[in-house]
Amino acid sequence: MRTTDFILLFDKLIEFEGGAERAAGEAAASRLFLNGEAVSPTSFKISSLGPFNAGLPFHFPKMIRLVIVSLAAVLAFCEHGTASAATTGKAETLDCLTEMNEARAAAGLAGFEKAAKEGQVLPEYSTEERQIVASDLWNEICQNLVGEESKPKETLKLVGTPAHYLGEKNCEAAVEYWNEGFSLFKNEIPPAYTASSSRDVYNDKAVSFVALYSPKESPVASCAFVTCTTPGANATAPPAQPEDPDSGPSRSLQEESKITTAVMCLINPEALDPNEAPFTEDEWKKIVRALGSSGISPVTPSLTLGVILATFAYGLV
Repeated sequence: MRTTDFILLFDKLIEFEGGAERAAGEAAASRLFLNGEAVSPTSFKISSLGPFNAGLPFHFPKMIRLVIVSLAAVLAFCEHGTASAATTGKAETLDCLTEMNEARAAAGLAGFEKAAKEGQVLPEYSTEERQIVASDLWNEICQNLVGEESKPKETLKLVGTPAHYLGEKNCEAAVEYWNEGFSLFKNEIPPAYTASSSRDVYNDKAVSFVALYSPKESPVASCAFVTCTTPGANATAPPAQPEDPDSGPSRSLQEESKITTAVMCLINPEALDPNEAPFTEDEWKKIVRALGSSGISPVTPSLTLGVILATFAYGLV
């Protein structure tokens, strides 16, 4: 950040040209000086606080250094607050194989075995033997589930097709939700998985359905119950002091936190291959027959799209 001009009249305005730092600088300046004002795409003006003696030129660099340091401090504080306000996650291992295999058996498919290989297991915690850092993994997954931006790192180490259900810790409810994905295909065999179909057909519920009934050989699955905590808007602010010293600390920040839970399973081998249909006609007929006998309708009056699991790459996004 460099000084381009000084307006040392009664307004006592200072103009900075921030370049790449402009956007962050404007926000910081507005907080620091109360009346920051953008004057061009690359510059903004801020009113100085306190008296300034224009007759003492040697004060110029001192003041500028003070302003720059103050802006840097504000930016650092803002960045820290943003990071600490991100959604965090944790998980516990969940065994849904019984419920999942009951649905598969009705369609004549082999049951899932418990996944054991690195990258195919959703870890509850980290160990020295595992390459995946569990805490970071669940933070990434939770941020994706609630719609926050995140930089995938640990999720890229996973292999397989995910199926998830935003709801309570209930495997039966999760399988029922995934079965509802059947109606999205309108009683037609699912098309080949292509770049266009991935956007138009294969939303998260459809992918979960295909994963549940994947006909791939030697299928395995790993499931977990995920708890995501999103801090409230004031979560990064210092706690307010209670009026009564004996009343204890304020609970307002805790009450503002939002809890989101989900059942998630990772299924291998991957259920969707590029440019290939997930089922043959014979396999699809068996699935249709099984779901028909269980009372699942092939068409529903409405379609609700959930969170797209963009974190997991199918090779076509």
